[in-house]
Amino acid sequence: MKKLFTILLVALMVQISFAQEEKIEEKDPMQTIFTKDNLKFTGGFIAPEIKVSDVHEDISLLVGGSIGFTFNDNFTIGLAGSGLTTNSNFNIPNADPLLDDMSARVGMGYGGLLLEYTMFSDKKIHFSIPVVVGAAGIYVYEDDGDFFYDQFNEIENSAAFVVEPGVNIELNLFKFFRVGLGASYRLIEGTDLVNLTDEDLSDLSFNATFKFGLF
Repeated sequence: MKKLFTILLVALMVQISFAQEEKIEEKDPMQTIFTKDNLKFTGGFIAPEIKVSDVHEDISLLVGGSIGFTFNDNFTIGLAGSGLTTNSNFNIPNADPLLDDMSARVGMGYGGLLLEYTMFSDKKIHFSIPVVVGAAGIYVYEDDGDFFYDQFNEIENSAAFVVEPGVNIELNLFKFFRVGLGASYRLIEGTDLVNLTDEDLSDLSFNATFKFGLF
């Protein structure tokens, strides 16, 4: 009987101890990986961007930009996108050998989530590693020599997945203005086109970025 009383007493004390700990834990705030102490908003920017890249073996110009919000002076999250602004021409073989091949051109735009890490951002010259993950829209038009009229001569189109990692050298020209020069690789996957493949649209780009904002 004495042993039973001792066991019940110990069990009661343990329950009371756990109950006290639960009450203490309930009063404590929820624990999270990111808090206002270790993740501080430190700025943001708007950045027009120019890219030179091969699209279907044709040197092309893409123009776009990004908007981002920076935390702890080095991690940025935002949105980015680019669009093909020049003709990327190629020939589509005609099924009838007696007829000439059809002249066509590529239309392409893509964009999505921007994640960027900047190293030594307070130095005059520093590095950044941006990654864009999102979707692309690819169009094939019949090329009649008129860039705007060709939009009405669509042959086919497709959506696709795109990821574009890169690396830039950035220069702090002013406290509100940075210039970045670098390169990225545009990887496009999942196109459903007859006349173009993923490899035709994936390639290295050389980029110039102009960041305006609070750094």
